[in-house]
Parts: sequence; structure tokens; C-alpha cells
Amino acid sequence: MAQGLLAGVGPSPLHGPPLGRGRTGRNSVNEVNSSTECVGCGLSAASINAPLPVHPKASAECFALYTHLLARSYQDPAYQHVHQLIVDAYNTQHPEGTDNRTIQGVGVCLMTLCLFLENGVDPREGPRLHKAMTQNPVFTWLKPPRLHGLMTVADIVTATDPREHERLLWEWGRQVWQAWAPHHHEIRQWITRGGYRT
Repeated sequence: MAQGLLAGVGPSPLHGPPLGRGRTGRNSVNEVNSSTECVGCGLSAASINAPLPVHPKASAECFALYTHLLARSYQDPAYQHVHQLIVDAYNTQHPEGTDNRTIQGVGVCLMTLCLFLENGVDPREGPRLHKAMTQNPVFTWLKPPRLHGLMTVADIVTATDPREHERLLWEWGRQVWQAWAPHHHEIRQWITRGGYRT
């Protein structure tokens, strides 16, 4: 599925040669000579000659796969219920910097990722929770852990149906959340202070 959507050449980040292989070991893309590595997640992917994304910790190739996943969940109701897992896993695997916008963006995604995985909160509650969290900020900057060697967006785009898509997303979210283990205590404290436990 990803191969067909990403084949060809064009100005859009969703166009370009098929991308590389994910941590699941599947051939989600063809072998090519020219490749790039994402500084955020370490994904090695075929170069697609696209403009750099607005996300400074993502390669154009990695970000193209992310936007593909977002489009799939926006357009197909069967994928929408786990949309927030895509947003949270990707952004916490690609933390950008120390400015206030980044601290907020990563902070709210870490908090909802924790709530989904540890408290059983429905990911469909994510947008409501993010809105409340940004209105009552309790988060601070956290030094990012090493986030290479985990599952990436390249693994998720290999899903052939909504059930597999959801299974892979939960596993990706668990791996990214576990990578942030040195900060779990502080993130849980943010949730408690904000009153978001269910």
C-alpha cells in the first residue's frame, strides 16, 4: 500500500521512490542506492527529493510517511479511532527542541500516550485532552532519550487492514513510551497535577 502511494516523482512529500524498511523487517520499499537517515527516529529511507518538512527532527522521507498515515486516518473511518496514537508516537519520537511550543507539543503527547497505555483512556479522547492540557500547562522540558532502534512510521504503513494498523500502532506507542522511561515518574506527576487521571 505504501509503495503504491509513494511511487513517482513530484513536489509533494507523498511522492518519490518507495521508501526503506522498518524495524519489523518487512520490505515496505524497494532497494535503492540513495538513502537518508532521519535524525529523530533513525529511519533509513530512499531519498525522495522533497522539500524539508517543517518538523526539524524529521527527514523529508520520514515525514512523508507520517503525513500518509495522517491522511489515511482522516479519510477512512475504520482508522480514525487510533489517530491520536499516530500523533503522539510520532511527535514523542521526534522531539524538536527547548522552545515553549516544542515543550508543550511533546509534553501533551507524552501525557496522553501515558493515559492511553497505562490508564486505558480511549485515544479518541486525545484532542479534548490536548486542549485542556494546553490551557493548564504543567509540563517542563525533558531531555529526550535515545529514540533510534524502535519501530517507526515505516512499520505502520505496511499494515494491510485496520486491525493490523491498530495492532502495530499500539506496539509502536508502547516502544516509544518505554524509551521515555527515565521520565515516567515526572510525566505521571503532570497528569496527577492536571487532574487527568480517570
